[in-house]
Amino acid sequence: MPTPRAEVDAAVADLRARWGAAAPRVIGSLALAPEPTLAPLPDVGPRPDPRPDPNDRVIRTGFAALDAILGPGGLPRSASVAIRGDGSSGRTTLVLRLAAEAQAQGSIVAWLDLSRSFDPVEAVARGVRLEWLVVITPETLDEGLAIGGALLAGRSVDLLVLDLPGGRLAATDKPARIADRLGRLAALARRSETLFVVLEPPGFHGNLAAAVAESTGLRLELARRSWIRLGRDIVGQRTEALVARNRYGPPGRRATLRILYADGGERDACLARDDLLHDEAPDPAPAIDERTTDHATPPPLPPAPPPRARPGASLRALPARPAHPGRPPVGPGPGRRREPGGQGIGRPTGDAARERPSARP
Repeated sequence: MPTPRAEVDAAVADLRARWGAAAPRVIGSLALAPEPTLAPLPDVGPRPDPRPDPNDRVIRTGFAALDAILGPGGLPRSASVAIRGDGSSGRTTLVLRLAAEAQAQGSIVAWLDLSRSFDPVEAVARGVRLEWLVVITPETLDEGLAIGGALLAGRSVDLLVLDLPGGRLAATDKPARIADRLGRLAALARRSETLFVVLEPPGFHGNLAAAVAESTGLRLELARRSWIRLGRDIVGQRTEALVARNRYGPPGRRATLRILYADGGERDACLARDDLLHDEAPDPAPAIDERTTDHATPPPLPPAPPPRARPGASLRALPARPAHPGRPPVGPGPGRRREPGGQGIGRPTGDAARERPSARP
């Protein structure tokens, strides 16, 4: 019986035989790197290689709360799943946990990294074994779908993850052709009984979003609801998962997922104590709805209310007052300076207002 490593090598060799010299730039180096020679470690017992169970038709997600709201208790092996959420919703963590659970059951996982965001360190932290993982970084979306179709047609993998890129498509990627290939890829996955997972980027809409919705039978929508703190440090988050569409069970169910950023080491033993952790709600986010669309343009602001009249005395115009008969109006020209000892120009000499009776007899 072939080992999982041999099956990975067979899948890579099949891709090399089809794409020839272009395979090294398409296939990631995680599955092709030779195993390094390290110093022998203390013997802690044999590490058994898991074998696939033909009677197990479900792959668990790694979150018991999410498995409980899904109909079969997990994701069926022949299902096509779309996962939607923003960058901080935990959708990549969910898929990495799903890949680790699939590998624990003896499955081979292929990851089409079209968004160039795969982190091997994070994958290992979530339990993924890189020696049983085929990472593919195509140049274009059309090329990635062709490689995915070759893997499914040859029944080389048991879980295929398609991480779609955000932004505009390449010039060679026609939306109509990409939508048709997505539908064919989902049909190949159902025929080969391979779990097909599509990671939708934030703000994904248009013809491609409609094609993903038509080709997938189960859609999960994720949204972060609160942070998990240990003292002042943020050590995790709580994410709400909504089953927006489900052909394998009842839709509309919700579950709260607890995601810890560091898990499993001796340093992080305190994370297992719930009494030390507390939640802190972030800014209020809109509720998940199937009709909610992620647009970059914010909604228009409401119109400003009309100004209110202030109570009190109102302003009124005063009548024009004539100039003083004894003073000339001030003109725009330069004024005349009063000389010392001289007479002013305000009033003439002998004015009765200036003549006062003497206080001496």
